[in-house]
Amino acid sequence: MLTTNKVIIDLGAVRHNFRQIKTLAGAGVVAVVKSDAYGHGMIPVAQTLEPEGPTYFGVFELEEAMELKASGCGVPILIMMGILAEQVSAVVDNGFTVALFQKAIARRISDAAQQRQTVVPVHIKVDTGMTRLGVTWADLPDFLQYVLPLKGIHLKGMFSHFAVSDEPDLAFTNKQRERFLWAVNESDKLNISFDDLHVSNSGAILTKKGLDFGLVRPGIALYGSSPAKMPSKNISLKRAMSFKSRIVQLRSVPADTPVSYGCTYNTKSSSTIATIPVGYDDGYNRLLSNNGEVLVRGTRVPVVGRVCMNLTMLDVSSVEGVSVGDEAVLLGAQGKEEITAEEIAEKIGTINYEIYCSIGKSNLRSYLYPAE
Repeated sequence: MLTTNKVIIDLGAVRHNFRQIKTLAGAGVVAVVKSDAYGHGMIPVAQTLEPEGPTYFGVFELEEAMELKASGCGVPILIMMGILAEQVSAVVDNGFTVALFQKAIARRISDAAQQRQTVVPVHIKVDTGMTRLGVTWADLPDFLQYVLPLKGIHLKGMFSHFAVSDEPDLAFTNKQRERFLWAVNESDKLNISFDDLHVSNSGAILTKKGLDFGLVRPGIALYGSSPAKMPSKNISLKRAMSFKSRIVQLRSVPADTPVSYGCTYNTKSSSTIATIPVGYDDGYNRLLSNNGEVLVRGTRVPVVGRVCMNLTMLDVSSVEGVSVGDEAVLLGAQGKEEITAEEIAEKIGTINYEIYCSIGKSNLRSYLYPAE
């Protein structure tokens, strides 16, 4: 790889995390690989996890499902967004499992399935309090009564999504769980017995909420992080992503020298300024201007001046022996220090999910494959 910047994905860490989650949950796993596996690479992650026996791979939309199937994936694929009317034929023809929560789509799936003399597995998406996607929990009996007579549809599963399972106060999570249990009971009254029930996302898995439904649905935990600032006390996770660059220029400057656009930073004394070829085009957020830190020779050094589109400046005055070509770690470990996605997220007022997606999707990735 000739690029100066590289995002390194440790697939051994992803496999480790999957095994940890499966052991903790004592349940089957819907491994969420949507959004290019949170920036980690959907296809390499799926290929690493397939031998581990996930029950499903969870993707967001049809395009991801098509890409995953084309890679040779043999695990059932769940499209969690559901589908649009014009996508019904592709779902039926490719045997995907789809989230279902609209009567009009149910009718179209039924018609298409009957035309092809096949059956389409669906997971009913129930909104228990997220107010995002799904059949409102109180409306579920009416929806099921509509879908139940439709031929060509296999009511394979039902799921929901916790809104605040990553927060210490579990009152609302408990309320959502109660609503989901009610939905299961209402389904039983209609003689519907779902094979697959899942409600536990990463936060719920780590707090052991909703583990009694047979399946869990981890996302960010697969990649080594807990949601928000939540400690992963019940499990040992390994972060899978690191982001590294190299110093391309060093210069010694006197005190009161302005650095970067807008002259928002002036050196306070004689300083050594390093330039690295990383900027907001590479997913390194501009809000890290005069705010971020980078590791050089195992030492934390500050970002000085504004982050540019392709370049960022560092004050490396404290680093003994610093040289052009030295590695600069923006995410990950070097020596005894580590910069985490959680640390970066806190500095710029966002969440670790966004850090992974932004960096992972903006750079060429290289992979560390697990030992057999």
